[in-house]
Amino acid sequence: MVDHCEFAVVGSGPGGAYLAHRLASAGRSVVLIEVGPVVRTRDFDRDAGATLARYFFDSGLRRTNGNLFMPTMQARCLGGGSVFNSAICMRAPLFAVDKWRNDHGVIGVDPDTMAPHYDRVEAFMGVRKVQSEVQGRRNELFRAGCEAVGATATVIERNEEGCRGSSQCFTGCPTRAKKSLDVRGVPEMVEAGGRVYTSVRADTLLMDGDRVRGVEGVAIEPFTGKLGERVRITAKCTILAAGAIASPVIMQRSGINRDPIGRNLQFHPGTALMGMFPDEVAPWSGATQGYHCLDFMPEGIKLESLWVAPSLLAFRFPGIGADLKDLVSRYNHMASWDVWVSGEDSSGRVRSLPGGNHDIRYRIEQGDVKRMQEGMAMLIEMYFATGATSVYPGVHGLPPQITDASGAEVVRQAKLSPKNFPIASNHVFGSTAMGEDRARHVVDSSGAAWDVDDLYVCDTGIIPATPAANPMLTIMAIADRMADTLNARY
Repeated sequence: MVDHCEFAVVGSGPGGAYLAHRLASAGRSVVLIEVGPVVRTRDFDRDAGATLARYFFDSGLRRTNGNLFMPTMQARCLGGGSVFNSAICMRAPLFAVDKWRNDHGVIGVDPDTMAPHYDRVEAFMGVRKVQSEVQGRRNELFRAGCEAVGATATVIERNEEGCRGSSQCFTGCPTRAKKSLDVRGVPEMVEAGGRVYTSVRADTLLMDGDRVRGVEGVAIEPFTGKLGERVRITAKCTILAAGAIASPVIMQRSGINRDPIGRNLQFHPGTALMGMFPDEVAPWSGATQGYHCLDFMPEGIKLESLWVAPSLLAFRFPGIGADLKDLVSRYNHMASWDVWVSGEDSSGRVRSLPGGNHDIRYRIEQGDVKRMQEGMAMLIEMYFATGATSVYPGVHGLPPQITDASGAEVVRQAKLSPKNFPIASNHVFGSTAMGEDRARHVVDSSGAAWDVDDLYVCDTGIIPATPAANPMLTIMAIADRMADTLNARY
């Protein structure tokens, strides 16, 4: 199969799909390529294992190598991670973008310059605060816990309309209240004349010397992996938005072997704790994430209320057999809260391997371990300040059950290593970092690849250091800015 367009966009996650929408709406010829299938409401499954197996890379078992194995689950479907995330929309704070400017020379992403881009994205995506009627007791307990220890609980803002508080964001919104990019963005792109190819794996860029002429790949039968016909999309400009893992690998497979590509890989490592309360919490009721605490973000710590499928939380419970069964039977009295940290002391690398595979290396350093311990300690204090009877940290080297607030100091003083924690992260960035030093960075501040013509990158890989906030809204605002740039340049 062969097609031609002005702009070929590889990847339909928040950055790619929103950029494709903006370009198509300006009357440009756009092709959007997605490796995964379309997911419809009837396809959602509350079984987390089934969801991971069908709609995530490596059946949800993708993980890093290094000084620990860290799960990092990236979706493969139309709409990308926006289909299965909790829809948190946050602007990157000033202290983060100042670091991008001071350490990487990034220009044009200061809050004043980016404000109209954020405004446009938020209006288009319907971003609003979680409504009080869908908070649920788990979230309200988190708010009370923050207030009890003198911290601030901020209502989360999300791209949704009509949320019913089903807490199923991570297995797919059953009412489609969440405005994931397959619901809001791709339809408008198609209506404007854009074309979408799903279940097409982009393997390599079409190179003409130092100029990119499009992308080549193969159709894949959904769920079986059976390879179909070859696909060739030629374009005046190609935009990689395949994610911070895939975009650098596509560049490497295409013979673009500049040293920064795939380096500087960064995450927001995080872990969750469970707190037991004397009365019923019904933690599966209410918004998946309704409140977060932003007070400690300048120190690299973010606290959140959280709910995911029990199968993804219960594995950290202590005990086996009857003891474990008894603990799980009291799930309705528990609240789950989490902490994730900036990851600014930790880094890694992704690279292409022979045979089409790739390798993800990542080391979590002690600075981020200490941030994790401090965040856990604060959550423990919050739990007991709101009446919890026990907390289950799920961390090797800590008591399996903490029964009073003094356990917070035990966590702070413990000598822990990354291997002690059940850590995961779905926030990935830095592997195609933007900046103004071609020796250190993969793209410039506009997203254009250094030393390669007609190639841009528009996913979280271009964020050169922690955005401090959940990165979805930031990459969409950058995509909005990039649309203006591309429409002017081509």
